[in-house]
Amino acid sequence: MKKHLLFLLALLTLLSACQPRPAESQPAPTPQPYTTPDWFDGQLLYEIFVRSFYDSDGDGVGDLRGVEQKLDYLQSLHVRVLWLMPIHPSPSEHGYDVADYFAVNPEYGTLEDLQSLVAAVHARGMYILLDFVPSHLSNQNPIFQDAYANPQSPYSDWFVWRNDAHTLYAGFADSEAMPRFNHYNPEVVDYLSQAALFWLDLDGDGDYTDGVDGFRVDNATFPPVEFLMALRQRIKAANPNALLLGETWVNSPSDLGRFFTDQFDALFDFPLYQTLTGGQTSNGDGVLNGRARPVLLTMLFEEEARFPAEAMAVRFLANHDTNRLYTKTRGNLDRLRLGTDLLACLPGPIMVYYGEEIGMPGQKGGPPYWDNYRREPMDWYALEAGPGQATWFMPPDRWNQPADGISVEEQEADPNSLLNHYRAVLGLRAASPALLSGDFTILQLDAPPAAWGFLRQQGNEQVICLYNFSDQPLEATLPAWPLADGAPLDLLTGSEVPPAAAGAPYTIALPPTSAVWLVSQP
Repeated sequence: MKKHLLFLLALLTLLSACQPRPAESQPAPTPQPYTTPDWFDGQLLYEIFVRSFYDSDGDGVGDLRGVEQKLDYLQSLHVRVLWLMPIHPSPSEHGYDVADYFAVNPEYGTLEDLQSLVAAVHARGMYILLDFVPSHLSNQNPIFQDAYANPQSPYSDWFVWRNDAHTLYAGFADSEAMPRFNHYNPEVVDYLSQAALFWLDLDGDGDYTDGVDGFRVDNATFPPVEFLMALRQRIKAANPNALLLGETWVNSPSDLGRFFTDQFDALFDFPLYQTLTGGQTSNGDGVLNGRARPVLLTMLFEEEARFPAEAMAVRFLANHDTNRLYTKTRGNLDRLRLGTDLLACLPGPIMVYYGEEIGMPGQKGGPPYWDNYRREPMDWYALEAGPGQATWFMPPDRWNQPADGISVEEQEADPNSLLNHYRAVLGLRAASPALLSGDFTILQLDAPPAAWGFLRQQGNEQVICLYNFSDQPLEATLPAWPLADGAPLDLLTGSEVPPAAAGAPYTIALPPTSAVWLVSQP
């Protein structure tokens, strides 16, 4: 028995050593009544992996100048906000192991290139977010290298060590390449806060409104609440309109809701994403593939009840950590269009991952490239060759191939292409106050389970958004037509549908795998 007790005591001691130690000198931040930046509400966010987007200097790697050269293209999609995946020096291709929080990756350009991009974005009335990685850094970062195997280092207590010699440490996803910060150390809080403030004030003049407009905060479920609150307080004190958008990958609205209070202005809606698509690795699943009933989407009401009134949930269908939607729908173009038609009608900000607008495929691969297959170079040309085409990752087994119909060049002039469908649908959203920021009401339909619909309303403008997630035609009946009398117009096709009488039941035919957006004609 004594041996067992000694073993348990030793085990508890080891586990305790693996955890960050709260610092007594670090008081809990006081909650502050910060207002969420209005400029982000309802906007279209576009995620860019700079390495894969557009190459301005012909070295095969996308860069900041390349992003600036493609602002016209982004505006043709009605993009208002850019999110750049990590742009800092890093030993990896993905950049989520930061080697210097105060510099630009030389493969992407210079600080002056970023300043030029920010100025060009702002001149167009657009906004720009940087990826911010506060949970861990690169083991090549000089701060960590000074602390490694050196308990006397001034950075000794900045990390989560597993032994007294400081040669074993906790890493993100157990990776030795990405050591975890000890966020209970006030010096770490100061360091990371100063790093964020640096990018809000690119010219160093003390005006924190002339840099980037905020941050997408990576892996935001790991740092303690005290750190996230302190980070938000310092950023908001410098620029109250700076945005903090959190990556909090959780499964339920209740789990998501706890990150809003005093931590973030906006969060990615991972619970809705998983309901719509079945999750980041499964294909052919979820509501969008007709494999789950859309009644599950009533979770949007649960979110409304659990989130603060000013909170914003960002809706999306793919990102750099998920299989691309083309692959998840197994190449079903009708379902790709249906996904766009749903996304564009949902309340709150929405996000498009680069290349989704042309239907790029992609799925997590095996070693050594793994997620590179989800982050392949943007296909600008039919033959994957031409000015600006990034070529840094072009293995024979890549998903995107020459002359496959999936490129900007191949779809640009085709009015029926997915690219032009995105432009049209996102243009309708951008022009509609009801879709951008209107009230959201789920409609009670008399219809088969595969049908779903809701009403968006802002002032006198109303849009009825109806969806058929099955591959069979069906009819849906509204118990009471909520719009004015007359022949409604389907915004998506521009065609009239049979007349309706206000307050009376109304039945409409929904083609297979389709959406209908109805408005009253003036």
